[in-house]
Parts: sequence; structure tokens; C-alpha cells
Amino acid sequence: MIGYLWAAVDGHAASFVRRVDGPEAAFRAPLVWSKRLRAAATEGATPLGALRKWKGAPEDPEGGGITADAPEREAETLSELKELANPGWVDPLQDFLVETQVQAWPDGTPMDRSKGWGPLAPMQLPETDYPALTEAAVRYLPVTRGDVVLGYLWASVTDDAAYYVERASAGDDGINAGGVWVPRLREAANEGLTPLQALRKWKGAPEDPRGGTIKADAREQQAPSLEALKERARQ
Repeated sequence: MIGYLWAAVDGHAASFVRRVDGPEAAFRAPLVWSKRLRAAATEGATPLGALRKWKGAPEDPEGGGITADAPEREAETLSELKELANPGWVDPLQDFLVETQVQAWPDGTPMDRSKGWGPLAPMQLPETDYPALTEAAVRYLPVTRGDVVLGYLWASVTDDAAYYVERASAGDDGINAGGVWVPRLREAANEGLTPLQALRKWKGAPEDPRGGTIKADAREQQAPSLEALKERARQ
């Protein structure tokens, strides 16, 4: 069991809660379900309709699946469900979202799906965002804070993908840094930069206390695939 798909009984909210102690292969499950929920919203489905839409559907290699006989249950609050999924766990990005007031995507859709299904239903991420997956080789730069490598900012060599991958040994600090670099990539995409231009945009910039920096003398390297870079990040 890698998480819970939920929908508000009253109101227009729905999302996915991932179990943080689940298998590493399920790390991208929230992205899979977020895309599915956005598609359902665009089709005009209600949150509860979206919740039930994929019951019994074939299992996704990253997002998993909802078995046909899975019982539908009810939690009194979203906090209760989150505690059920991850007892005692505190989201390392929580302070970042509060301190920086990053509460919504540029189209007004709440970043926290518990705050809304989307403006007038369809939930849309900016079309200029870079895809977070690629089958191509990737160029990457280390993101550091002090002498600690928090993760890697990467860009595809041949397509439009770019993203950040945290380094496992950096723990929550590596995950937390993504709260700085992902919005920066969104900013670069909105400026019309190519992924490789975005990769190099912040090289030598002042160190952010949460997100770290890409040092001016950092060496840009290439991995044969995104999976190869993720394997390096796991070491």
C-alpha cells in the first residue's frame, strides 16, 4: 500500500496522500494521480466521481492501482487521513510553503489540493512547465549547501524535460531544497528558456538558506539517462 486517493464529501477538493515509508518506486505516485485528477476535472467529473474513476483499472508502474474490491472509507478530516498514512510525520516542505506564501499555481489553482479542486473546475498547471520525465540523456549540476550535496538540477539533452532530484543521503534537507528549485524551473519556463538554459541560469547565484546553490565552478556532467542520474542520487 503506497498511499490514499481521497475526495471531499462536501466541496471541490481531491488529491493523493503518499506513504513516506513506501517503496522508492512509488515516489512519483503523487504526480501520476495529480495528472489523473486534473484530467478528470477537465472532463467535468466531481471529486467523488474522480475518486471512483480508476477503481479496478490496470496498475500503473509508478502510481500503482486501486483494486476492484478496495473498500471506500471515510475520514472525519484530511488531517486524520494524513496521520493514518504517515503517523507522526511532518512534511519538510510545510514551513517553506508557509514562509514564502507559495500557495497557488499561476492560474490560481491551490497548490494544496485540500484547498480546492481548481478555479471553476478545470485544474491546469502552466503549459510552459518542463516535463519531469525523459527517456533522453540528461545534463546535470550539483545543488549544494556548504559542502553538502542536496541533489541535482537536470535538463534533457534532446527534449523539453527538466527537474530536480534530491540526494538520498541529504535526507529531508534534499527534499526540502526541491521547494526552491521547482518554482525556479517554473519561472524559467515562463520566461521561455530552454531546459539547458534553465539548468545554467542560477549557476553562481547566492546560496539560498533552504535550497542551497549551484556553485560558479560546479562542473556540468551528463548521465546516459534520468534513471542513471537517480541511481547516482540514491548512493
